[in-house]
Amino acid sequence: MNQKLLIEFKNHIDLGDLIKKYNQSFDEYVTMQIGFDGNVYILFNKNIPERIDGMFVPTESNSNYSVLLLQIDWNEEKIINEKYYDLGVQKMNYSFVQPISEGLLLVSSRCRFNKGNPENNAAIVDFNGNIIDEFCLGDGISHCFVHPDLGIVIGYFDEGVFGNYGWNNPLGACGVRVWGRGGQDIWQADKNIYDCYAMNISETGTIWYYYYDEFKLVNVSINNSCEREYVPEIDGAVSLIISKDNLTIMMDKGYDANDEFVAKKIIDDKLCDEVNISFMYQGKCRKVSLISSYGSKAAFVENGTCLFLRSF
Repeated sequence: MNQKLLIEFKNHIDLGDLIKKYNQSFDEYVTMQIGFDGNVYILFNKNIPERIDGMFVPTESNSNYSVLLLQIDWNEEKIINEKYYDLGVQKMNYSFVQPISEGLLLVSSRCRFNKGNPENNAAIVDFNGNIIDEFCLGDGISHCFVHPDLGIVIGYFDEGVFGNYGWNNPLGACGVRVWGRGGQDIWQADKNIYDCYAMNISETGTIWYYYYDEFKLVNVSINNSCEREYVPEIDGAVSLIISKDNLTIMMDKGYDANDEFVAKKIIDDKLCDEVNISFMYQGKCRKVSLISSYGSKAAFVENGTCLFLRSF
């Protein structure tokens, strides 16, 4: 029988109250991501476009964006400062936000090939929304991280790997890529990746990704070409957290169990000593979902409005 690990949250944040404080609504909420600086970034769009035929994400939005930056005390699991930025009207339908040296990186998950004149689905903007640079990172983006030493780390889902929106030779065919700050190609994965399901970057700057259809977990350092592969024995996980010491990984249990979590230790380049994780707050067990992670830092949500922050 698997052992159990009890993790007790110290504090919670009412996400609904926080959003209302800045005259936003959940209808305008796009995403929440943790940056390499340890801050939490929440992206809002005043007019999120409807899906085409209820399925396909439009590439353009032409609406007003804003970002709420939260400085976090990760030891006490609470907000210590808040900054709100109005980015004005932006053309693309952005899905990701990350800090970058010049300001913010905004990335759209989709972009069209346009018969050889592809849309620029990435923009570096200042905190007033002025565009500093634009470039294309390819269609079908599922994960986006910025690391000050590595660059822009991107994971692609199946349509970005195999091609859609006019792409016959997709930029995301390799499944995982690292780009420079101007869209220069730095590194590509060499696995048969059909879909990058989960991704993270460790405290030491190594890239972790878990992919379909082999469901293997890969840890790669692109600086010294060192790569290790693990078999977590989980199908369909979408969450990945790496402990500060790089010796423990945490994942959800996969298909139909994305709100249940396990921890596994790395011993002799193998995953072992699996334990089930139970999250507690104020003496009660909490059913949470992971909404963002960067290295050992993670943001969980319960019932859509109760936000928990934790560093492992």
